[in-house]
Amino acid sequence: MDLLERTRRPGGATLRLTMIMNAVLAIGVLAQGLFAGAFLQSRPGWFTAHEALGNALIIPALIASITALTLLVRGRAAATLLVRQAVLLGLIVAVIAAGHAGGAWLMLHIPAAIAALGIAVREVTLYGRRRPSPWQQR
Repeated sequence: MDLLERTRRPGGATLRLTMIMNAVLAIGVLAQGLFAGAFLQSRPGWFTAHEALGNALIIPALIASITALTLLVRGRAAATLLVRQAVLLGLIVAVIAAGHAGGAWLMLHIPAAIAALGIAVREVTLYGRRRPSPWQQR
Protein backbone atom coordinates (compact mmCIF):
# COMPACT_ATOMS: atom_id res chain seq x y z
CA MET A 1 0.00 0.00 0.00
CA ASP A 2 1.49 3.34 -0.98
CA LEU A 3 1.48 6.63 0.86
CA LEU A 4 -1.42 8.07 -1.17
CA GLU A 5 -3.71 5.21 -0.26
CA ARG A 6 -2.84 5.76 3.38
CA THR A 7 -3.87 9.44 3.18
CA ARG A 8 -7.35 8.37 2.10
CA ARG A 9 -7.72 6.23 5.19
CA PRO A 10 -8.72 7.55 8.62
CA GLY A 11 -5.09 8.48 9.48
CA GLY A 12 -4.67 10.51 6.28
CA ALA A 13 -5.30 13.85 7.95
CA THR A 14 -2.55 13.07 10.45
CA LEU A 15 -0.08 12.40 7.63
CA ARG A 16 -1.08 15.63 5.90
CA LEU A 17 -0.57 17.51 9.17
CA THR A 18 2.93 16.02 9.45
CA MET A 19 3.79 17.20 5.94
CA ILE A 20 2.24 20.65 6.49
CA MET A 21 4.38 21.07 9.61
CA ASN A 22 7.44 20.09 7.57
CA ALA A 23 6.52 22.74 4.98
CA VAL A 24 6.10 25.36 7.72
CA LEU A 25 9.45 24.31 9.14
CA ALA A 26 11.18 24.58 5.75
CA ILE A 27 9.75 28.06 5.15
CA GLY A 28 10.75 29.10 8.66
CA VAL A 29 14.34 27.93 8.18
CA LEU A 30 14.52 29.82 4.88
CA ALA A 31 13.21 32.95 6.62
CA GLN A 32 15.88 32.43 9.29
CA GLY A 33 18.56 32.75 6.63
CA LEU A 34 17.05 36.01 5.42
CA PHE A 35 16.83 37.36 8.96
CA ALA A 36 20.44 36.35 9.63
CA GLY A 37 21.58 38.16 6.51
CA ALA A 38 19.74 41.28 7.63
CA PHE A 39 21.21 41.35 11.13
CA LEU A 40 24.70 40.58 9.82
CA GLN A 41 24.37 43.79 7.81
CA SER A 42 23.80 45.60 11.13
CA ARG A 43 20.13 46.31 10.56
CA PRO A 44 18.42 46.86 13.93
CA GLY A 45 15.75 44.45 15.15
CA TRP A 46 16.60 41.56 12.87
CA PHE A 47 18.61 39.66 15.48
CA THR A 48 15.56 39.66 17.77
CA ALA A 49 13.36 38.41 14.91
CA HIS A 50 15.92 35.71 14.05
CA GLU A 51 16.06 34.56 17.66
CA ALA A 52 12.27 34.57 18.15
CA LEU A 53 11.56 32.66 14.94
CA GLY A 54 14.36 30.21 15.72
CA ASN A 55 12.84 29.41 19.08
CA ALA A 56 9.38 29.05 17.52
CA LEU A 57 10.59 26.51 14.95
CA ILE A 58 10.61 23.83 17.63
CA ILE A 59 6.80 23.84 17.52
CA PRO A 60 6.25 22.52 13.96
CA ALA A 61 9.11 20.03 14.40
CA LEU A 62 7.58 18.74 17.62
CA ILE A 63 4.07 18.53 16.12
CA ALA A 64 5.42 16.63 13.09
CA SER A 65 7.25 14.18 15.36
CA ILE A 66 4.19 13.58 17.53
CA THR A 67 1.94 13.03 14.51
CA ALA A 68 4.49 10.62 13.00
CA LEU A 69 4.50 8.69 16.28
CA THR A 70 0.70 8.63 16.21
CA LEU A 71 0.76 7.24 12.67
CA LEU A 72 3.24 4.55 13.67
CA VAL A 73 1.18 3.51 16.69
CA ARG A 74 -1.96 3.31 14.53
CA GLY A 75 -0.09 1.22 11.97
CA ARG A 76 -0.55 3.86 9.26
CA ALA A 77 3.11 4.65 8.62
CA ALA A 78 6.45 2.95 8.52
CA ALA A 79 9.00 3.42 11.28
CA THR A 80 11.22 5.30 8.82
CA LEU A 81 8.81 8.26 8.90
CA LEU A 82 9.19 8.48 12.67
CA VAL A 83 12.98 8.15 12.44
CA ARG A 84 13.19 10.96 9.86
CA GLN A 85 10.97 13.19 12.00
CA ALA A 86 13.03 12.42 15.12
CA VAL A 87 16.24 13.31 13.26
CA LEU A 88 14.62 16.53 12.07
CA LEU A 89 13.54 17.39 15.61
CA GLY A 90 17.05 16.64 16.89
CA LEU A 91 18.58 18.90 14.26
CA ILE A 92 16.23 21.75 15.16
CA VAL A 93 17.10 21.36 18.84
CA ALA A 94 20.82 21.40 17.91
CA VAL A 95 20.34 24.52 15.78
CA ILE A 96 18.56 26.34 18.60
CA ALA A 97 21.09 25.25 21.24
CA ALA A 98 24.07 26.18 19.05
CA GLY A 99 22.50 29.54 18.24
CA HIS A 100 22.03 30.35 21.92
CA ALA A 101 25.52 29.16 22.80
CA GLY A 102 27.10 31.35 20.11
CA GLY A 103 30.85 31.53 19.70
CA ALA A 104 32.44 28.42 18.24
CA TRP A 105 29.08 26.62 18.32
CA LEU A 106 28.02 28.66 15.30
CA MET A 107 30.08 26.17 13.28
CA LEU A 108 27.29 23.68 14.03
CA HIS A 109 24.42 26.18 13.84
CA ILE A 110 24.41 26.88 10.10
CA PRO A 111 25.20 23.38 8.74
CA ALA A 112 22.58 21.82 11.03
CA ALA A 113 20.03 24.38 9.83
CA ILE A 114 20.83 23.54 6.20
CA ALA A 115 20.51 19.82 6.94
CA ALA A 116 17.16 20.43 8.66
CA LEU A 117 15.97 22.41 5.65
CA GLY A 118 17.00 19.59 3.33
CA ILE A 119 15.20 16.93 5.35
CA ALA A 120 12.05 19.04 5.69
CA VAL A 121 11.92 19.75 1.96
CA ARG A 122 12.54 16.08 1.20
CA GLU A 123 9.65 15.07 3.43
CA VAL A 124 7.29 17.51 1.75
CA THR A 125 8.32 16.50 -1.76
CA LEU A 126 8.15 12.82 -0.84
CA TYR A 127 4.54 13.34 0.21
CA GLY A 128 3.75 15.54 -2.80
CA ARG A 129 5.22 13.08 -5.30
CA ARG A 130 2.80 10.40 -4.19
CA ARG A 131 -0.28 12.55 -4.67
CA PRO A 132 -1.91 12.68 -8.10
CA SER A 133 -1.78 15.91 -10.02
CA PRO A 134 -5.12 17.76 -10.26
CA TRP A 135 -4.62 17.70 -14.04
CA GLN A 136 -4.31 13.93 -14.26
CA GLN A 137 -7.37 12.04 -15.38
CA ARG A 138 -8.87 9.69 -12.88
